[in-house]
Amino acid sequence: MLMDITQAIATYDKHNIFDSIDLQPSHLRLNFADSMRDDVVREWGIGIQNVVFAGMGGSALVPEVLKDWLGARLSLPIEIVRNYTLPGYINNRSLVIISSYSGNTEEAEAALDSAVKHNAQIVIMAAAGDLVLAAQKKHHLLLELPHVSQPRLSVFAALKALACLLGDMGLAADVDLRRELQDVADKLDIAKTALNLDISEEKNFALKLARQLVDKPVLVYAGHSLSSVAYKWKININESGKQMAFYKVWPELNHNEMQGWFFPRDKPFHFVALTTPYEHERIKKRIDVTHDVLREHGYNPIVVEAKGDTPLEALLYLVLLGDYVTAFMGILNGIDPTAVDMIEAFKKKLGR
Repeated sequence: MLMDITQAIATYDKHNIFDSIDLQPSHLRLNFADSMRDDVVREWGIGIQNVVFAGMGGSALVPEVLKDWLGARLSLPIEIVRNYTLPGYINNRSLVIISSYSGNTEEAEAALDSAVKHNAQIVIMAAAGDLVLAAQKKHHLLLELPHVSQPRLSVFAALKALACLLGDMGLAADVDLRRELQDVADKLDIAKTALNLDISEEKNFALKLARQLVDKPVLVYAGHSLSSVAYKWKININESGKQMAFYKVWPELNHNEMQGWFFPRDKPFHFVALTTPYEHERIKKRIDVTHDVLREHGYNPIVVEAKGDTPLEALLYLVLLGDYVTAFMGILNGIDPTAVDMIEAFKKKLGR
């Protein structure tokens, strides 16, 4: 690395975020069965009619990634709740997964209370806090996440936990989800060497991209199969880069958003288009036509192509790339990319 970025990292990376990102592929190899009170068996899935996943922020991102990965291989609908209340249809045939990395998210705790009242089947996913204590006291199944600096850096671990749970309960296609994730872990360990601090600045794609995205809000577009990744980039740009960001997804953006490109004529944004060779063919065509139609209105996106031999590898490669890019953005903006001081101050002011 060149001296300027090396010095900046030494100055601003107070929580060693790059080390945490480097560890993420290894999270896909975790064995959650070792920490469980009971083994998950297929009989637990018999009679389950719906799955509800309750969480906020990075803790709620995991089912989005899972749905983009498994798609039609999921045998039941999964509803994601980012709120205090659960849907009215919850009953004893509902599997409710309460997710909060800290274990102290008030919306998640309220959702747990609601799930208990509706006699739902409950699983808690957390690393610490009140939810872990509740799981131990009330004998709810606990998927205990590894300790990392921020929830957004536990996505791979939570994905492995959720995949193991649904697979073992027979709520996903009869395939070896563990093996799929472990195979991708090996590939990502190789891919990260072109993105982390082990490679020179001149060859570091993540750092180059970060330099192109600082100073302005970022608009992230992606095809439907990458909707979770686009959302993850938006979260990371906010939290690690400390910049405003927005995201939209094809094909929906062709039905409304693109019409808004007339004004303002000067576009105060950076634009990123996340793409994958595994996207639906019509969406690929929509992406190309969108580029042509909007070019005269100032749309000139940085196109980021996923790398990978499978749709899952491509999906998680872009997640990992986004983690590195946005960590570098925070460094380039002269701030610790890990800390979320404004959010913590807000929570303290909000009270309980």
